[in-house]
Amino acid sequence: MKNIDKWQLIKSYYEQVSPIQQQIDSFNQFMDEKIPEIVDEIGVIKSNNEVDVVLSNVEITNPRIVEADRTAKLTLTPMEARHRNMTYSGAMHVDIKLYRKGVLQDEKRTYIGNVPILVKSKKCNLYGLSAEELIEKGEDPLDMGGYLIVNGSEKALVTQEVLALDRILVSSTSAGVVNSQVISVKGAFKGKVKIARAPDGLFTVVFPSSPRKLYLIELLNALGLIKSNKILELFPTDQITQNEILLNLDKVPCVSESEALDKIGKSVAPSQTDSYRLRRAKEVIDSFLLPHIGQESEFRITKAYYLVTMAVKAIEKAYNLRKQADKDHYANKRLELSGKLMEHLFRFAFKHFTKDLKFQIDRTITRHRKLNINTVIRPDAITERMMFAVSTGNWIGQLTGVSKYMDRGNYITPLADLRRVKSSLDSSRELYDARDVHGTHWGRLCPIETPDGPNCGLSKNLALMAKITTDTSPSNILDILKKNNIKL
Repeated sequence: MKNIDKWQLIKSYYEQVSPIQQQIDSFNQFMDEKIPEIVDEIGVIKSNNEVDVVLSNVEITNPRIVEADRTAKLTLTPMEARHRNMTYSGAMHVDIKLYRKGVLQDEKRTYIGNVPILVKSKKCNLYGLSAEELIEKGEDPLDMGGYLIVNGSEKALVTQEVLALDRILVSSTSAGVVNSQVISVKGAFKGKVKIARAPDGLFTVVFPSSPRKLYLIELLNALGLIKSNKILELFPTDQITQNEILLNLDKVPCVSESEALDKIGKSVAPSQTDSYRLRRAKEVIDSFLLPHIGQESEFRITKAYYLVTMAVKAIEKAYNLRKQADKDHYANKRLELSGKLMEHLFRFAFKHFTKDLKFQIDRTITRHRKLNINTVIRPDAITERMMFAVSTGNWIGQLTGVSKYMDRGNYITPLADLRRVKSSLDSSRELYDARDVHGTHWGRLCPIETPDGPNCGLSKNLALMAKITTDTSPSNILDILKKNNIKL
């Protein structure tokens, strides 16, 4: 059998798929799904003066030119943005209703800021044009897009390699402590939940706003599991696991739900009344303990089951029944493309916009001025923060170098920029296992394309035919499971 010419296969593949298609798909998802989700998360903005602002029906236009007299609105092309040192961005409009003491004061569809638009994405004015039409617009028909234009400069967003979220990872220390932890994310909130098994077999739990030393049994009591036999039933029936839990139940006897909540309340709300402590403890559990499962009271028992799963994995690691989680395994990694990076940035900018809106409302009322939408909306609150981050590359979470100038030295260089994968690990440290080629890189990352020096092994490039999928919602899968009477 003759050897197949692999280059013919690759050529055929790229006739169908763009090398930077994942960047465009990710940005399209950000525009179509993530921006409306972020706006709906806020929904109603409440100020201190019984004023409510309701936001709905967000829409982003294609890039346009608004001249100095603010009358002529024309279609903006990427080439004109480059020549005139303009930002290739779309205007964001939203329906706003302003209520005071439950009475509608003003209602209007309002411009609230600009969002940079990725070239060749759905919102780009070049989307779907033929080669002849692109040439008429002054564009190179072989330019694949996938970058932003800010103040006339082309900016590529570098894909960020991060640890997988909402995934249990087990590790051990030299002192004999076994940690089972998960990075739980809900919207803008990201918190680490860790169960630690000490050498003496006792389990403690740490999560944002929790007491310093909170035993697993106490937390399970606070979540509604107050009987020893009920707790034992949740764990596997093998002798090792049962002995471990019986030891914990002996050292930390079960108490009522209110007593367990009170211990948490004394830590998060010291010197407060009993009723306030209990309410605050419930708020902490609902909001900060495993928020990806849910942030309502009905999810407490589900969180208890999840904690049990984490504890079982820690027991298995302690008795060498389970290997330590390999953080360099690509199943434990995620790649944040342009859409995810812009989602983080927009969430931060929109949160600042809501704070500024509250401030403008309070100031207007304090000065006894007429309250209307035009006086309290300041669009620069969103635009400035997004444009500054894209211009400088300084992102949310103290990330740097997220955006970079597009290098047009040759045809391949911009494609390499848009297929680059950058690790968030500190490049000043020398001995990283993360720098080594891992077996799971096969077919995903190129083992050769990495720079010399401090970034060796931390800055990588996608393999020639590697493709990255975008976010998918688990709701459809959950609906199927519920229809088949599977308990979740």
